[in-house]
Amino acid sequence: MTPLLQKAAGPVRRHRLHLFGMAAVTVLLAVAFFWADRFYVRYLIAERKTAAAVTAVNVASALSSTVNERLALVRGLTAFVDVEARAGALDDRFAAFAEGLRRSVPGVRNISAAPRFVVANVHPLEGNKKVIGNALLSDPRPGFAETVQRALVSGDVTVHGPIDLIQGGRGLIARQIVFGPDRPWGAVGMVFDLQPILDDARLDALPADLSFLLRAENGVVVAGDASVLRAAPITESITLTDGTWEFSLAPKVGWLAAARADRAYTAFLGVFALLALMSEALAHLVLSRRQTLERLVVRRTRELDGVNRELERFAYVTAHDLQEPLRAIASYTQLLERHFAGRVDEEGADFIRQIVDGAARLKMLLRDVQLFLAEDRVALSVRPVPVEDAAQAALAALSNRIRETGATVTVEAMPAVMADERRLREILVVLLGNAIEYRHPYRATEITVAHRRLANQDAIDVRDNGIGIEPQYREQIFEVFRRLHSREEHPGTGMGLAIARKMAERMGGRITVESSPGIGSTFTLLLPHSRLRGLS
Repeated sequence: MTPLLQKAAGPVRRHRLHLFGMAAVTVLLAVAFFWADRFYVRYLIAERKTAAAVTAVNVASALSSTVNERLALVRGLTAFVDVEARAGALDDRFAAFAEGLRRSVPGVRNISAAPRFVVANVHPLEGNKKVIGNALLSDPRPGFAETVQRALVSGDVTVHGPIDLIQGGRGLIARQIVFGPDRPWGAVGMVFDLQPILDDARLDALPADLSFLLRAENGVVVAGDASVLRAAPITESITLTDGTWEFSLAPKVGWLAAARADRAYTAFLGVFALLALMSEALAHLVLSRRQTLERLVVRRTRELDGVNRELERFAYVTAHDLQEPLRAIASYTQLLERHFAGRVDEEGADFIRQIVDGAARLKMLLRDVQLFLAEDRVALSVRPVPVEDAAQAALAALSNRIRETGATVTVEAMPAVMADERRLREILVVLLGNAIEYRHPYRATEITVAHRRLANQDAIDVRDNGIGIEPQYREQIFEVFRRLHSREEHPGTGMGLAIARKMAERMGGRITVESSPGIGSTFTLLLPHSRLRGLS
């Protein structure tokens, strides 16, 4: 080595520990930032989704009201035409009545009556003369005759559209059949401009950072931006007389970008940057004082552990404290349901039930979050545990579900394993519960619990003949909040397998899965094998 290199290597050796220590602190801060950033961004996204859900419910309710208000006019027109046609005075009184209907809500293009399903009366006549004589049941335009046919079958108002109107703009056509004593007299119809309906629902007052999409049941866009569907939107259904619309809402830039654009996130970055600078400065000071290195390193480790514990405690306490207002929401909603029993319509009662169900689901979710976060804190007591006893205890906990589904569960003869008894039982409850929940719809459910002895591990298999799991999802199912099916198909919080895997890892083991879609799955709990005196 040349004298120049020797001279340069001296300071490098002297400061090697300092440089290594500073690099280690930087990496720790990067990891802490990654963890805290994910946690906080998820929290902000959840807040935004909650606010968007409230907005979507309000808008959907307003749209439902304004559309059904107009459809009620069609029913009124039907009753009028029925009475006047029987009295022979329809031609004389039609225009005056139709004008009154036009003035009752904005955006009525025209109103028509079609005896024997051929348009004979239309108001206003100006601009609509070509409609006179139109045979509704043989109208060649797509959807027009089909709308009348649906009205004949349903006996109620049917809606066609949105369509591009000849006079310009887009609108809806509503039809209803007027029934005579022996056969249908004919039909009535009203054409509504679409824009006044949207104006009445105050879609123009939505927050500027949100995009919306309103589409019909057949996928036709009524209004808004179809790209909203690519952003995992909040969606609410709007019930019409013969179908539904869907109202979807999402941030223009996506949930993640919207969360990162939040002022609270900017404040979070500032606070974390300040903490990071302080941490770097402290590490530099500690590493510079080599005579107190060990003491300062121990203290710094303790401080970092304290920060992690506080973050976990914050998440745990938050999940715990949120349950009280949830209980209040559910309780008062149930009181409202009883108080207004018989005084609200079915739609209002359904809204109340949805609030109660949503509060119950969120309560279950918060409970599972607490279980997941508290897993590392609960004491571990590993000892010889008979697997058959743990399996029977799990079956007892699931007895009602097994009886309801008619599942057959076979527990083979098994030895004892080294495990925490409570955790082993809870893991088996999760695995057996999943096997029952995701059973095959067309064959009897059969589940087997068996044991295998490997070289240095005990393997407990839970085999089923259920619907199976696609290969690309076999690791994802163990992620927190990960669901492969909708909550309507399979209820739950999406945390059962995540909690079970965490329990297994706490005992030094793991959970794996092998599956064939449509045939069944085998979940395997692997635990470290130790010689069990007298029980092997």
